[in-house]
Amino acid sequence: MSRLSIVVTILCSVGLWGCGAEGAKVLPQSGDWSITSTGFSNDDCNASNFLIPFDEITVSDLEASSFAVTYYLENVRIGESSSTCSDVGDDNFDCTEIAHSTPFSDAATINMTAIGSLNMTSETSITGSGNLTLDCTGVDCNQLEEMYTGSLPCDTTLNWTAIAN
Repeated sequence: MSRLSIVVTILCSVGLWGCGAEGAKVLPQSGDWSITSTGFSNDDCNASNFLIPFDEITVSDLEASSFAVTYYLENVRIGESSSTCSDVGDDNFDCTEIAHSTPFSDAATINMTAIGSLNMTSETSITGSGNLTLDCTGVDCNQLEEMYTGSLPCDTTLNWTAIAN
């Protein structure tokens, strides 16, 4: 047996090096989660001046390497559907896009698409971020641009943490 084989065998046996056995990934517990902190970064939209972040999520459809997340603000669902988050390694998950629209006025609607990524710090703690693109439809969009963003479409990142209830 070569020295390399012996070293690899020893490192594998004491758990210092991953050797073919998949490590135990952290998955969230199902149910309702409370958002404990939020903040915007890379904020070309000046979103902190007018966007109210979600305040709760629900984790469901837990499988071996994926789960669904549904976002809420004051018990109202955000997005047309839940987002499916899939394991990409090291307790990180990439999530599918969600789309959401909300009225700005009687004559303008803010449209948002978001793609999220999550890190499971434990079964009951998540840190996440969502890359948001905002756009507007309607005749009052120029008011939104003048008041808050400067120009649309624009991009921002929402960073957040959550704990299981």
